[in-house]
Amino acid sequence: MSQQSSHLVTPFSMLETITLTKTVLLRLISLLTVPVFFITPLGAQFIGIELQKPYLEARIAVINGSRKDYPANGINFASAGSGVLTETNKDWGVIPIQDQLRQFQALVKQSQIDKNLVQQSFFFFESGSNDIFNYFLQFDTPALAPDAYVQAMLAEVAKLIDQLYNLGARRIAVFSLGQVGCVPARALLPGAPVDRCYGKMNVMVKNYNKGLESLVQNVPTKYPGAIAVFGGVYDLVQRFRANPTRYGFSDVSSACCGDGTLGGLVQCGKEGYKICENPNAFLFWDYFHPSEHAYKLISKALWHGKDSVIRPVNLKSLSNNISLSTIH
Repeated sequence: MSQQSSHLVTPFSMLETITLTKTVLLRLISLLTVPVFFITPLGAQFIGIELQKPYLEARIAVINGSRKDYPANGINFASAGSGVLTETNKDWGVIPIQDQLRQFQALVKQSQIDKNLVQQSFFFFESGSNDIFNYFLQFDTPALAPDAYVQAMLAEVAKLIDQLYNLGARRIAVFSLGQVGCVPARALLPGAPVDRCYGKMNVMVKNYNKGLESLVQNVPTKYPGAIAVFGGVYDLVQRFRANPTRYGFSDVSSACCGDGTLGGLVQCGKEGYKICENPNAFLFWDYFHPSEHAYKLISKALWHGKDSVIRPVNLKSLSNNISLSTIH
């Protein structure tokens, strides 16, 4: 825990992907979305801590002796392309979120991370967009119907929250997925519309988000002493799309960096990509991730927003060592 102030907390992160447009901000053990919210440098400013080091970088430093201990201000366990389900993008060599949790668990059991520090820390969960997007990438008929697939995802999230609690987590923030069916990368999917969002995909997203919020609501009774909040990223992005000029956007459909239909046929950085002149005017930076401006708006809303955005309390309140009795 930071020694700068009694209310500052250490964040740990497990996320499904790392945005290419900026450094992940709070880095926590997370349970994601359109890789829509990664806490950015702005978030670090909110809490007053330095950005967290990636787990593998810190581990190598400890092994070779260049540093004595693991960082006390949090560790980033995220693996780009991972999801809630272990099968998601496994051929890419990603580290599943379950393995990310095992990495964290090993540090706790080996006393590399103080258990008191764990109880004082933030644990952020945001994962699932890769799983749902990949559901529509399958060439064969999916083994599970959409509802069953979402339930399988939620079962994994429930296990993760349970394991985190058993490891000492007491402050957990769960963020909904954004509008995965609206990402420019949908142009890659056979049969997906490009003149509007992919409705079938967003139906799955909304069902998953509903399940996530239900898990959050059950935390106080199922896990004594724990506090959980739910961040409605989906609704925030919906507001941006419904009234773009109000939020400073001129384009809420195409990627700033990419090429082809919606800028979604060529990945940013790959041969043939192009970059727009004003990235902050775009909702999407690349074919799957929001722009810096979008992240900033989301970060602010989750930090000190009203309960229509994040509930039962916002992240600022969650960071102030509040008790369960305060929010019930």
